[in-house]
Amino acid sequence: MSIPLVRHLLVRILRGPRLLGLIALASVGGIVAWLSMSGQSASGAVETYQQVAATVPAATLSIAVLFVSTAVLRDERDGGTLPFLFVSPIGRVRFSSSAWIAGSAASVLVSAIGWAVGAAALVSTSGSFEPAVPVLVLYVAAALAYSALFVPLGYLFGRSLVPGLVYVFVWEGILATVVPGLSASSVWRISMSIYADIEPGLPPDALDVLGTVAPGAWGGAITVLGFVVVGVGVLAWAVRYRDAV
Repeated sequence: MSIPLVRHLLVRILRGPRLLGLIALASVGGIVAWLSMSGQSASGAVETYQQVAATVPAATLSIAVLFVSTAVLRDERDGGTLPFLFVSPIGRVRFSSSAWIAGSAASVLVSAIGWAVGAAALVSTSGSFEPAVPVLVLYVAAALAYSALFVPLGYLFGRSLVPGLVYVFVWEGILATVVPGLSASSVWRISMSIYADIEPGLPPDALDVLGTVAPGAWGGAITVLGFVVVGVGVLAWAVRYRDAV
C-alpha cells in the first residue's frame, strides 16, 4: 500500500456535491426505516428495522458504493492525471491495493453515515441501539466487497457505471434470485449471510433475501476476502496489461 496514493485518491473522491448526493442515497434505507417504524411498538419497530436493513440498501447502498468506487481511478483517467500517478515507481499490486483501500475507505464512510441515520431512527422509535450494531457489520462487509468489484470497473471501462448497474439490478436483482446457483456470486447475499449469523431471529422477510446462501459469519467473511483478492488481482493484471507500471 502507498499511503500518499491512498491519501491523494481519498481527497479527490471525498469532495464536492457528489459526496453529499451519495450520502443521501446511502441514507435512504434509514429514512425508509424511520418512516416505517413510526407509531409502532418497540418490538415491532425492531422487526421493521431489520426487514428494511436487509432489503432496501441492496439497491440504494450498492449504487452509492458503485458511484464512489468507480470514481477512484475513472476521475484520474478522465481528467488526464492518471499517468502522473506512475511518475514515482510503484508496483502494480501496491498500486491496485492502494486504489482499493481508497475506494473501500470512502465507501465505508458513506455507508456508515447512511447506517447512522437508520440507527438514530431505531433508537428514537424503539429506545434500543443494540439491533443496529449487526447492521453496521452488514454495511461494512457489503462496502468492502462491492468496492473490490467496482474499483476495477472504473479503471477498465470508460462507462463503468453501466456494467456496475447491470451487476446490481440484473445479476443480483434478477438472475441470482431466479437461478439458485448464482446466489453465492451476490455481494449483498454474502454480506447478509454474515448478518443473519450474528443476528439470530431475523424476521422471515429478511431471511428470504439470502436465497440459497446459508447464514455463516466466517464463511461470509472468507468470501468477502475472496472478492477483495480477486478484485485487486484483476486490477493489478489490468494495470500490467496496459503497461502503466
